[in-house]
Amino acid sequence: MQHIHEFQELGIHIKSNAVQQKTKCPKCNHQRKNKNDPSLSVNLNSGNYNCHHCGWSGNVKFKAKQPFVEPDVHSVELSDRTISYFKKRGITESTLANWKVTESVEFFPQVQKKRKAINFNYYRNGKLINVKFRDAEKNFKMVKGAELIFYGLDNIKDVDHCYIVEGEMDAMSLFESGVYSVVSVPNGATKGNQRLEYLDNCHSYFKNMKRITIFTDSDQAGIASRNELARRLGIHR
Repeated sequence: MQHIHEFQELGIHIKSNAVQQKTKCPKCNHQRKNKNDPSLSVNLNSGNYNCHHCGWSGNVKFKAKQPFVEPDVHSVELSDRTISYFKKRGITESTLANWKVTESVEFFPQVQKKRKAINFNYYRNGKLINVKFRDAEKNFKMVKGAELIFYGLDNIKDVDHCYIVEGEMDAMSLFESGVYSVVSVPNGATKGNQRLEYLDNCHSYFKNMKRITIFTDSDQAGIASRNELARRLGIHR
C-alpha cells in the first residue's frame, strides 16, 4: 500500500486497504446537501484522486515546486590583493565594478573550512539571483536552492547578437576586449548529463536572438557543451 500519508496530508480520508476506492471530498463535501456521498475517487497505488462533483483532482506523488532560495550573502568590496589578481589576468577594476564582483567569507565543503571567497554575483533585471563563490584554490560553490541562470543576463536584454562562454572569467575577458553582450553558463562545460535548467530559466532572453556565438574550450567537455547549447538554442542562429 502506498501514499496513504500523502493523501491524509491533503485531508483525504482513506477508508480501507482497497487500491481503488471512493471517499468524501474535503474540498466540496461540506457544501453539499448529500454529505454522505463519496464523490472522490482515489487510487492508492498511482496516487491519483478525482472528485466527480467539484472536479478537484491531482496526484500526491507530484508536489508543488519549492520556491527558489534568495541569496543572503554578507559581501564586501574587493581587497587590493584581489584587484591585483584580476589585473594580472588582464581584467581592470572598472570591469570588476561593472560585473559587481565582491568578496565574502564562506564555508567550502571541499575543504571543510571557511575561506575568503571571490563572489561572482548573478543578476537578472538588477536583482541578485545567485552567487558563485571561488576560493584561492579554485574550489567553487553556488547558493544551495537558488535559481540557476546565465552570468551576465542583463548584458543581453536589448541585443540581437550575443556571446556565450564557459566561465565568469571568460565573460569578463570578452567584456574587457569590448564585447559587451556576453554571458557565461553557470556550471562550466561538463561531459555526460549536463544541468541545463538555466536554459529553461532564461529562455525568453534568447527567443528573438538572430545570432548566437558560442565560445568553449576545445576539449571533449567543451565541445559537448557547445554542441548541446547550439542544438537547444538553434544551430541556424
